[in-house]
Amino acid sequence: MANKFKETIKGMLAGDSKKIKIIVAVGLIGIVLIFASDLLAGNEKKAKNDNEGSISYEEYTEELENKLVQLISSIDGVGECQVMVTLENTTESVYATDVEIKNDDSSVNQKDKYVIYDSENGETPVLIKEYLPKVQGVTVVCTGGDNTAVKEKIIESVTSLFNIPTNRVSVSKIKS
Repeated sequence: MANKFKETIKGMLAGDSKKIKIIVAVGLIGIVLIFASDLLAGNEKKAKNDNEGSISYEEYTEELENKLVQLISSIDGVGECQVMVTLENTTESVYATDVEIKNDDSSVNQKDKYVIYDSENGETPVLIKEYLPKVQGVTVVCTGGDNTAVKEKIIESVTSLFNIPTNRVSVSKIKS
């Protein structure tokens, strides 16, 4: 097998120099493409890591309110509407921990340490889960807020969407 490979290489070297140039050029292009794909993949990973940061309380609330305005405005009879959403708490993050338990004759000691990895920004704890805040209450002010049927549709939509009781949803007519 090694002899066949050597003979093939000798034949290529002894032959036309155009063949050698083409082979070398194709090899160089392949190497350049490999390096380029590594660089592009590195940039995509960095962009993903930059976007992985936690969303702020205000951003989350604003996003919920905007989506709710779009949804409620599409209900027949609502008209113009404004929405305010209140949340129970802020985002809760759960990080990986390493538990070390020492048993002595008379006591048991437990030591918890966060699992940390090195990133481009320094040492970072390993995030397992992130719980977004739960909706505590919703207020909707709209043009059709004085119509009982419209009110019921809005309350039913909001309560089923956020799994909250009806007494936590307020619907009123917007000031003319």
